Amino acid sequence: MSKSSSPRSVWSFIIKVIITVATAIGGLIGVQSCM
Repeated sequence: MSKSSSPRSVWSFIIKVIITVATAIGGLIGVQSCM
């Protein structure tokens, strides 16, 4: 991966991180509510 500081790549990376964290939190809440 080349070090390109273009805003588009930065925002796409931030969005991926937010989706991953939201999915993990949603999974934990779903497991706790099922138990």
